[in-house]
Amino acid sequence: MSSRRKIRATLSPEEKAAKALKARRKFKALVRLVMANLFWLGDIDDVLGENVLLNIQKLTRKKIQKSTLTTREKLILTKPKEERTEEEKHILDRAIGGLRCFRRYPPHVKKQLAAVTYFVYIPQDRVIVKQDHLPTALYFLLSGEGLVTITTYDKMLKEWVEAEHGTVGPGTMFGEVALIHGISRTATITTTMPCELLMIKKEDFDIVLKETVWKAWEQITKIMNRFSYFQNWDAVTKRECSIISRTKSYSPGETILGDGMGLSNYSYLVTKGSCCLIEHLLVCPYIVEGRRRYKLYRQNGSGNNDEVCIPGGTKSKGGKQVRPKKTSTSAGERVPEVETCFIQVGELTEGAVFNIGEKLDRRRIVAQTHTSCLMIPRYWLAKINIDNIWGRVRQYLNNNIPSTEKIFKEWLEQKRFSEYGRGLVRDILAKKKCPNTNSIHNVPYSIRLREKRGYDM
Repeated sequence: MSSRRKIRATLSPEEKAAKALKARRKFKALVRLVMANLFWLGDIDDVLGENVLLNIQKLTRKKIQKSTLTTREKLILTKPKEERTEEEKHILDRAIGGLRCFRRYPPHVKKQLAAVTYFVYIPQDRVIVKQDHLPTALYFLLSGEGLVTITTYDKMLKEWVEAEHGTVGPGTMFGEVALIHGISRTATITTTMPCELLMIKKEDFDIVLKETVWKAWEQITKIMNRFSYFQNWDAVTKRECSIISRTKSYSPGETILGDGMGLSNYSYLVTKGSCCLIEHLLVCPYIVEGRRRYKLYRQNGSGNNDEVCIPGGTKSKGGKQVRPKKTSTSAGERVPEVETCFIQVGELTEGAVFNIGEKLDRRRIVAQTHTSCLMIPRYWLAKINIDNIWGRVRQYLNNNIPSTEKIFKEWLEQKRFSEYGRGLVRDILAKKKCPNTNSIHNVPYSIRLREKRGYDM
């Protein structure tokens, strides 16, 4: 008889039942864990094999991959850090170093992060961090979305009220405020869809990231103290804002915001250098009595063109409406001929704020010199809006930045003035007469003799 059977034979019926119940519970917990992680466990490995159909499925699946990490990398990240081999650490070093959420850190910090980071999957409608709970980890969101809510006590209603304060998306780091300062969680984050995250435990954060994050916080705090926008903020508010904000530098000619560049859910404060606001103007040329004219081209949600008349109207002398010249597309549709003009609208220097809610349709911000910006989440500025300062900044920008129609009219006036100048020069040159009434008799006789003698020689 084996030792296992001997031990089992010595157990009482109650002990046998308890052991069987424990085994069933372990099996059920394992099944629930697998079911909860089917979302990412179902990902197909990226390694191609000999099966052509399977390879096609892998390549197709790769295009809609839920995050930038492969299944193998996720499996390694679920293992305890002590059990990871050197080869696995090297794989993680390359994978984590290329993630967007870790780009802000220097190479040696990325290498340390690769060794202590864990992969976590959380289904929809689950709480990631809970307000007033003690912090245990820092999170980086790889994919999915989380809703930020804060519960406060309303003295008027005499009840606790929960308010939404925006969302967090891929590339966002959260949970570090409580870890750095040793306080409870300041907000609750709930998943609105299945989320994949990277987690760093508190003890690893203290060793690897705390100093780096603290230095970044101090740098942002110094920037905030330079500008009057934040003079009425208390130390706690500045501290929390500095944690969720970031700084970035741009080279001359680099696009800061627009054309798919930049972060549309962040407001920008120019802390160094200067940048310009450029309008992407679309115009439709047409011909009136042999002369080239223009209309402003617009495209609404239905795809139709909204025609805006040029100053003075677009009607000919006979009162007939002149329409833009049409061209044909490959699908056989008739669309107006459109020309693109890039016009500098204004200049933003140190201390300027943009993307705070002003109109930026078909506009972009481009650095003119070496420029640095402080980027603050827009939901945070909406929350901390003391004396409605950000509303007044937005109103100032909307009042001082000209509209597209005004820019178009000024562009037309400049074009007409240039055309008038060129025509005026042509008319003056055409009317100018240079009569030459000189003859041989007007030349002194001595000069004519000298020239004649020269020819004779």
